[in-house]
Amino acid sequence: MSWYVIDAVDSAFERTKKCLLEPFDFWKWVKLTIIVLLIGGGASFNTGGGNYSFDESDASTFEDITAGSGDIFQGIFENIASNIVAYIIGIILLLIILALVFSYISSVMEFVLVKSLVSNDVRFWEYSRSFLGKGFGLFIFRLLIAIIFLIIVGIMSLPLFYFLISQGDADFGSTFAAGIIYFMLFLFIIIVIGIIGGIIGSFVNLSIPVSLYTGSSIFKAFSMVLKKFRQDWQQIVIYWLGRIVLIIAVGIVVGIVTLIVAAIALILLLIIDGALYLVLSALLPGSDMVVWIILAPVILIQIILLVLIIAFVGMPATLFLKYHMLTFLQMWCPDLEIPMFDRQEEYTMEDTAASS
Repeated sequence: MSWYVIDAVDSAFERTKKCLLEPFDFWKWVKLTIIVLLIGGGASFNTGGGNYSFDESDASTFEDITAGSGDIFQGIFENIASNIVAYIIGIILLLIILALVFSYISSVMEFVLVKSLVSNDVRFWEYSRSFLGKGFGLFIFRLLIAIIFLIIVGIMSLPLFYFLISQGDADFGSTFAAGIIYFMLFLFIIIVIGIIGGIIGSFVNLSIPVSLYTGSSIFKAFSMVLKKFRQDWQQIVIYWLGRIVLIIAVGIVVGIVTLIVAAIALILLLIIDGALYLVLSALLPGSDMVVWIILAPVILIQIILLVLIIAFVGMPATLFLKYHMLTFLQMWCPDLEIPMFDRQEEYTMEDTAASS
């Protein structure tokens, strides 16, 4: 019995090579990198906090500053302090809205990437406008799945929270032992839910090209993938195992290359920053604050540039894995007509040979 997850590797590699290198097109790489970034960047926010402690010396310093700066700054500070809860709620709501917006953009870009790879023709704006509706359907579908998983995790967490609240005056030893048991059980449940989420995510990813090339909604495409899974589940199980190995192998290679490129780029950027600092310090002696005000936007641009460089280097790996998924889907669902660009080239060559 042939395992499609293995058979798809060679074709995926050849298709990736043809897409990116035959011929090499820098702007095509840039557009694909942006698409991959928008897919990977959907609904991902990292916030950090400091470990700053406010003691009496800080308070006196603050009073000196506010006294010297005028009553207006003190009024602003008091206004923020009195409405801190409202500001926190506003920030949380803003982050949620941004997360939803970027999640929708990510869903649209999923279809844009599949269409670009299948046709080997990247048309960012044209495809984006074409898939606004399908992207919204995928966004709603993923949102419903996320809500269901949050509800499940919340229900599973209730016994642990109830235990923590009810054991306030209990013996420490028995409480600690029972708490460890509850926590391990909760962790096990979370791991199981995570595995189930990964399986569902795999079905969703397979449903995207099915939805695109059957003209059906993502909900209908998902049901079609599930139906095919019931008919031929062995290939999918081996596909999951093979993908884990493939992702680890590709991740190691890309990680090594990315570290090398990022280190070189970082060294060059640090040299540039050092040279700019020396030049500005010489031109503006005794004005370190002005120097750093000038350098700040330069450093911000360099950080964005460094992120783009890293994404540029890692983009081929994402394309390879996506081509691997599409090739597997072609083998697993032979009735699904995915008009791959290399198949079209083969048909053209066959027609030319037959006519001659």
